[in-house]
Amino acid sequence: MQTTAVLDNCTLCLIKPHILKEGKAGQVIDAILEAGFEISALEMFQLSRAVIEEFYCVYKGVIPEYLPVIENFTSGPILALEVRQ
Repeated sequence: MQTTAVLDNCTLCLIKPHILKEGKAGQVIDAILEAGFEISALEMFQLSRAVIEEFYCVYKGVIPEYLPVIENFTSGPILALEVRQ
């Protein structure tokens, strides 16, 4: 699969499942663009609990919201955006 991702001088933005379910992803994307950023790639993913736990492992035992965050991310698809300035 070909991608438009640049993978240089960029950051990752993850739009959580509850935002997608509420139909507010467009508002998030509009805010990013209105702030002067570029979205150079995006893809929708359904991530497993194991992947999310690995991604957020640095927060385990640090933030009290760790388990709710994991539950949120595994409750549905997420939208991953490559954001550049």
